[in-house]
Amino acid sequence: MNTSPNLFPERLYSLDVLRGIAALAVVFWHWQHFFYVGDSPKDFNGIGQPLFEFFTLAYQHGSLAVELFFCISGFVFFWLFSQQISDRTLSASKFFMDRFSRLYPLHFVTFVGVAVLQMYYASSHTTYFVYQQNDFYHAFLNLLLIPAWGFETGWSFNAPIWSVSIELMLYAIMFVTCLTRQLRYLIIPCLIVLGYYVYPSHYKLGSGIFTFFCGGVAFIFMDRLMKQIGIKRFLVVAALLATAAWAFVLRSQTLNLYLLMGVAFPALVMLLASISCAFPTFLRPLAAVGDISYSSYLLHFPLQIIFAMVVDSIGSGREVFYSPWMLALFMAVLIPLSYGCHRLFEVPVQRALRQAFGKYKIAQPATSS
Repeated sequence: MNTSPNLFPERLYSLDVLRGIAALAVVFWHWQHFFYVGDSPKDFNGIGQPLFEFFTLAYQHGSLAVELFFCISGFVFFWLFSQQISDRTLSASKFFMDRFSRLYPLHFVTFVGVAVLQMYYASSHTTYFVYQQNDFYHAFLNLLLIPAWGFETGWSFNAPIWSVSIELMLYAIMFVTCLTRQLRYLIIPCLIVLGYYVYPSHYKLGSGIFTFFCGGVAFIFMDRLMKQIGIKRFLVVAALLATAAWAFVLRSQTLNLYLLMGVAFPALVMLLASISCAFPTFLRPLAAVGDISYSSYLLHFPLQIIFAMVVDSIGSGREVFYSPWMLALFMAVLIPLSYGCHRLFEVPVQRALRQAFGKYKIAQPATSS
């Protein structure tokens, strides 16, 4: 149930598609993994990566898609849940069970899968594939879904899960913040300032806090202003803000990450959300792009291990990964695999866990508050 039912559609397809594109951008950014020896690339030709001229932005700046994830999440979670949390109509147990059922099952499966694949990879190589801290201690952190909370000594197992780990912390911070009701409008700017100063020395936590709550502010701004001036007028405002922000970013000689994460990303998210409000079916035919975002994000690294082992086992050099045909083959496997995983694993398991949780709640004896 969203905050402005008369203004916001049931689903913002434009943000789903943006999230899916961001997930695929991370795949391009991680294409360099194929040229790693141990935890660093060797004799790596960045501009020689397949179809580099078409995907230059993703190859060179795809890591920033994670910050875009955070911004989208902040906007969407404030849209869907902030008022319910503030009104006490959404319990903490329901909120976190929904998050657990959405995130943990695929994380667990890919964590175990990467652990097994890394053992096989290490048996025929002198190191693990890319991420080296695959010990019992880091396995414990991954099982708790906290491998990016500052307890780690390096990258481990299915390392892209770090952003999900940070998001889990952000959900808790958001929930507590929204419980303060009107006070949250003072707390949220303080959190943004905290993220600003923590980044980049602690960039995982800093970027997460900064961009997530900037995304939340973008929703609050859009929600309040759109109620006053209407959807179509706000669409014009959002277009002007996004154009100005991105023009400044693109014309700058050096990339200002704070401007990108704190202004340009939220402006883009507002623009796309306002388009969806004005035209609710906008990008609906491409909804599947958003559906595969989480699965493609978590499946691409274990799939990379498999591709690397197969190429090594048949004696081909890693130079084959500079070929456009190899990129096409990888995507031809990853995308259908991700879609199938979403439909046949993520959704059914999520539904089963939520139903089981609902029955458990009903079965509990009533207690006085």
